[in-house]
Amino acid sequence: MDRAILAIADRQHGVISLAQLLGLGLTERAVHARAAVGRLHRIHQGVYAVGRPDVPIKGRWMAAVLACGDGALLSHQSAATLHGLLKARAGRIHVTISRRTCLSRPGIRVHRSTCLVAEDGTEVDGIPCTSVPATLLGVAATAPRNVLDSACNQAEMEALVDMQAIHELLERRRSHPGATRLRGALEVDGLGLERTKSKLEKRFLQLARETGFPRPAINAWMPIPGEEMQCDFVWHRERLVVEVDAWETHGTRRAFRNDRRRDRVLRAHSWEVVRVTGHDVDGDAGEVMGDVKTLLERRAKRAIDG
Repeated sequence: MDRAILAIADRQHGVISLAQLLGLGLTERAVHARAAVGRLHRIHQGVYAVGRPDVPIKGRWMAAVLACGDGALLSHQSAATLHGLLKARAGRIHVTISRRTCLSRPGIRVHRSTCLVAEDGTEVDGIPCTSVPATLLGVAATAPRNVLDSACNQAEMEALVDMQAIHELLERRRSHPGATRLRGALEVDGLGLERTKSKLEKRFLQLARETGFPRPAINAWMPIPGEEMQCDFVWHRERLVVEVDAWETHGTRRAFRNDRRRDRVLRAHSWEVVRVTGHDVDGDAGEVMGDVKTLLERRAKRAIDG
């Protein structure tokens, strides 16, 4: 019996539910007896830590999910931290359940949704949680804008943003309180199309798609310490930036100086910067896009090789 309990607890980061204990053949009286002598430690109603009460954060997340019953998913900021998008380990743990109920648990913020589908759930390290798109939608509804921007930026850096899945989720959950904010944070409009600022940027984006580039972040704010810097096209994993420069906006002395300073700062933080002009896009598109593609492939290989 002890080996069976430990086997389940090992898979669940040190915790086990009452239902699982009963399923092993223990009675509630036997469970209470084990708790009385310190072999089990109650974390939530119907959930116990095995052997010692101080479980790690993943054990606390798992315990919260188990406490909320079948189909419960770690969600919102808690799931974002599990996915590696935030560092929100303090405070109440967020769990979403797919049923209407007055369920309440100390230390747990219970969210209720009857619109969850299979694609909205996943598992990370054995912990049931919301998918990255559903997690970002939850963060958009409950967290300040800077927290949402940080989570979205990290998701793009880790190549965890599936824009097709985001589009489908936003289409399905149009009335969700976080839908509008998530569209804004990921620079997508109601049709799921990236927001570019100029015809030149739109042309470059079209060429990038035709050339088979991975999807860039568009007009993204860069994670440069002490700087507020927005760049036209950003590939976070490859640490590559493409700036599309029109003469009308970059043909002044001040713009010349500012552009060179931005390039210097980005390179100091290990980013490669490529500047593309309107002539490049309209005249030498094949050669220019080939050069950018080569850079992307080279830096992607470098990122994989470490």
